Amino acid sequence: MERAVVEKIYQEHEKRFIEEWKEFLRFKSISTEPDYEQDCRKCAEWLVSHLRSIGFEASLLETPSKPTVYGFRKGTAGHPRVLYYGHYDVQPFEPRSEWKSDPFDPELRNGRLFARGAMDNKGQTFYVLKALEQLIKHDALKSDVTVLIEGEEEGGSEGFMAALAGWKDKLKADVLMVCDTGTLAPGVPAITMGLRAIGHLTIKLGGIHKDLHSGVHGGMVKNPATEMCRLIASLHNPDGSIAVKNYYDGVKEAAAEDRALANRMPITMEQYAGMVGVPPLGGEANYTPLERRGFRPCIDVNGIHSGYDGPGSKTIIPSFAIAKISARIVAGQDPKRCVELISQHLKAHAPKGLNLEVEGAAGPGRAVSLSSKSEIIQKARQVLLDVSGQEPLFMWEGSSIPVVSVLSEITGAEPLLVGFGVEEDNMHAPNESFSLTQFKDGFMYASMMFGSF
Repeated sequence: MERAVVEKIYQEHEKRFIEEWKEFLRFKSISTEPDYEQDCRKCAEWLVSHLRSIGFEASLLETPSKPTVYGFRKGTAGHPRVLYYGHYDVQPFEPRSEWKSDPFDPELRNGRLFARGAMDNKGQTFYVLKALEQLIKHDALKSDVTVLIEGEEEGGSEGFMAALAGWKDKLKADVLMVCDTGTLAPGVPAITMGLRAIGHLTIKLGGIHKDLHSGVHGGMVKNPATEMCRLIASLHNPDGSIAVKNYYDGVKEAAAEDRALANRMPITMEQYAGMVGVPPLGGEANYTPLERRGFRPCIDVNGIHSGYDGPGSKTIIPSFAIAKISARIVAGQDPKRCVELISQHLKAHAPKGLNLEVEGAAGPGRAVSLSSKSEIIQKARQVLLDVSGQEPLFMWEGSSIPVVSVLSEITGAEPLLVGFGVEEDNMHAPNESFSLTQFKDGFMYASMMFGSF
């Protein structure tokens, strides 16, 4: 359907869309808290009923944890098969005192709908469902479409991941559409072109029976806090590159055209510094900040704890030091091997005289890296241009959505990640919201994208 037709349809149905969206948002589908187990199931059952009402065959697929919502609509032969992935679970709402309205009683204020899940991911999933509803109604949906909406994304998707392999035959697709992403600013369309994989490690240096008097024992034993700092510092070279042996194996240089597109992001070093407080000077010195985020691996310290941190002084040598580390892993790297290489490096550089313990695990799934030359990406670019009147940004993100690569591998589908979230939405924070303009933009995009297959 043409843009003008889609816009007219939206205007005719906007009030109903918003009321149904509010109904979806009222479910307290907090997957990480056992007290909301039944709320999650009721939300999933509501989605099954809703999918049936708009023309899908739908059911619940059970997992070791929360149920997954499955919907399917048969299309016409010769068209691509499309799989849409979203999630119905939401983050906890605490602290409640910081919300200006009830997080599960949606409130419209100044053109934004405020509720937990308004953006992540109920709002973005719901504009997709409404787009599919109208395409079916107007006989404009030609593809086989599968809808898969899980219920534990906010808690790591363990049950969902465990069950996926058993659903392989149900999920075969050519395109995997995901809208659990965002853009740089309101009204600026964007295609997410890459996601890094992730690994986690916990490091402990100890062996001392108790905190020691720093006067009596200073200069006698190695200080776990000092040695932890040295050990962590050994992970990087002076130029910001990773010093772990063989860590860059498999990492390929990004194509020149993709690097150029990544660097086209309209943000300066000064603007970045204004956002976060400091300029983007971390990482490998030979790459731009956006290249480092989108195409290069990194290792970061997430936290360090050792000794006394209260008011005044306490002259001790702490008995232990603990550090938490995360690794963001790029295409071409094996996440499990990366975690193992870091672990081997830490053990090889461990200080004598202290005990070292290292625990590590890779997240599920590998990194996702897409090519701007892809036919699907170029189709999405044209749709976003038609919807917004401006060229979309191409964003190689540094964050991780592990399920995307896992689903892509199981289904054989090429990922397409386009979402309309912005910083103002307060995702995961109090007063989460999603504007009616963003919802409409998402509906326009989803209608025209599904209609183009």
